[in-house]
Amino acid sequence: MAWRRVATVVIIIAACLIALGPAANFLVDWLWFSAVGYVDVFWTILGAKVALFLVVFAASAVLLWLNGSLACRFAERQGHLPLAVWESTSVQRLAAFSAHLPQHLLWRLVAGGVLILAALIALGEAGNWDVALRFIRQAPYGQSDPLYGKDIGFYLFSLPAYVALKNWMLLTLVLSALVAGAVYSVSDNLTLDEHGLASPRVIAHGSALLGLFFAVQAWSYWIDRYLLLYDDNAVVVGAAYTDVHVELPMLSALVWLSSVAAFASWANMWVRTYRLPAVGAVLVFGGSFVLALAFPALFQRFYVKPNELRLETPYMSTAQTNCAGTRRDSVPVGLREKGREALVCFSSAHIAARVAKRGAMCAAPFQLPVSAPPSSDVFGFAFWL
Repeated sequence: MAWRRVATVVIIIAACLIALGPAANFLVDWLWFSAVGYVDVFWTILGAKVALFLVVFAASAVLLWLNGSLACRFAERQGHLPLAVWESTSVQRLAAFSAHLPQHLLWRLVAGGVLILAALIALGEAGNWDVALRFIRQAPYGQSDPLYGKDIGFYLFSLPAYVALKNWMLLTLVLSALVAGAVYSVSDNLTLDEHGLASPRVIAHGSALLGLFFAVQAWSYWIDRYLLLYDDNAVVVGAAYTDVHVELPMLSALVWLSSVAAFASWANMWVRTYRLPAVGAVLVFGGSFVLALAFPALFQRFYVKPNELRLETPYMSTAQTNCAGTRRDSVPVGLREKGREALVCFSSAHIAARVAKRGAMCAAPFQLPVSAPPSSDVFGFAFWL
């Protein structure tokens, strides 16, 4: 038919226009890497992006298709379209037609939606090619952190990969729930009965997905324990007094609460009520607000802040050792002039005085503009005051 030919031509033209951007970027990068003699680096990056795209696409498509196909099987289909539908409004007719959608057409719609969503997820995750390569080719750093005793290589190579994997799992679970919900909605299986409940199969499917979400959230809280070393409390960058004595135990408690919520949601696959998922949601989200946000903020404001110099001094000493080690491995000691930029390293006595006055923030050595003369002697470790 003529309209199909026109639609095909439009789709081909649109695909070509969309492909122009990636093709131009590919050509420019290939020419540049070839010109500087690093064409092998270009192919390594491209290979990592393609491999990561294919892996994420396959994994996302399998999970999305699994939930979409289960929803198609569990959905209770309606009978023939009643004659009264033709006398109803357009909105009612649309709802009735969707509820009586042919099974083979519903499967095709689910398959098309799954492929599109999986491709979009894979395109977004392909940007983490460097995280994947660092994780695959990681090596020990040879020095451990002072809080957990883990090798620094864990924070450079493994932790970023775990965070990216966790984010992908959460996104895929949310999209899986949306795909299943769309199928149940089209099949008119989300309508509540006289007891205020949806179809038992819908409740069981939703409980399984919610349990997986809570399980991934428990792992997320476990990862957040290590991310405390990246925290910034306006005194030091890293784990400080509140992080070690309050947030670390609270995050461990949230791991257990999320695990309990996950098992409660999975148990609801047989109980099939709203109470267990509601209790799990209160445990996870309410506990997260109270234990991870409100209580640490109040503790920092009313207990740590009035005694900040005394309580934070041990953690400033640890930060001094870490920053000094970083400086030793990367830049020479002292003040190095380069135009109007210089590496500034303040002494611990100077830091203590500034902290007592208005606070300070530790960072790894870096260059910032200063007005000190070339003959100035400034030693210690890098702080932004």
